[in-house]
Amino acid sequence: MSATSASGSAGARRRGAANAPAAGPLSRFDPVLLVLSPPRCASTVLARALWNHTLFRWYLHEPYDRGYHHGADGPDPLRAALAGRLDRQRLAHDVSGHANGLVVKEMTFQAGAHLEQLVSAATLPVVFTLREPRLAVRSRMRQRARGGAAPGFPAREAGWDDLRRAWRHVRAAGIDHVIVDMTRLSRDPASLVPLLCARLGIDFSERLLSWPAITGAPLGRLGDEQAHWYERVLASRGFEPLGGDGASGAGAGPPADPDLEDRLREWTALHHEMLAAPEALVR
Repeated sequence: MSATSASGSAGARRRGAANAPAAGPLSRFDPVLLVLSPPRCASTVLARALWNHTLFRWYLHEPYDRGYHHGADGPDPLRAALAGRLDRQRLAHDVSGHANGLVVKEMTFQAGAHLEQLVSAATLPVVFTLREPRLAVRSRMRQRARGGAAPGFPAREAGWDDLRRAWRHVRAAGIDHVIVDMTRLSRDPASLVPLLCARLGIDFSERLLSWPAITGAPLGRLGDEQAHWYERVLASRGFEPLGGDGASGAGAGPPADPDLEDRLREWTALHHEMLAAPEALVR
């Protein structure tokens, strides 16, 4: 399958006529790939890899971040966020292809009520990235502390409740999707990235396993508030094993905030359920 035909065939099979992609600010891009995830599940590095595909020129990072963290963001935050999309050809001095594809990456909790709008704009199967919830929560706490904030955070910002809602929505609507365990993929990208491409209906390329480091690229619309969250992924040149991930998350310890303990059991059950679903990417 050629790169050109991939986007059309994937879009045609991912949903029925009743769920055709809606007109909106993303309709001028083709294809549109959406990566949805709870925080600290390596969604940004997967988006970075996919953005390196010649189908995609543009990357839109967390379009709803400012609205969630700072309140009102105008009547159409998605359209406003598009003004800050990143251009691979300019940042990486890469003029290969004539792509107009867009990769959108968003945190489930930030999208909130906008989740269905994002899903409706995607023309390729929606990608959900996962990591053992306890490890993801602890990683978020460490990053918050590193930025000078209190490590604890509201349970909603773990992202797993909104992930459950998004997963229920795509299943009920019959929307194609892929569930990716990023702990496994980061350990064996050479095996799993080609399988992911096949599930997305796009050609695999070695470009998805290595890419140039990028400097001076602002991710999202929070300015310097979360710049330290993305230093590693922007400097990356390929996938790296996720720090602290054991074979089953053993030894991760309790969360710093004991109020999250009960919720972690619930989220871990969801994590297991999703990885057992037929949409999960397995080798």
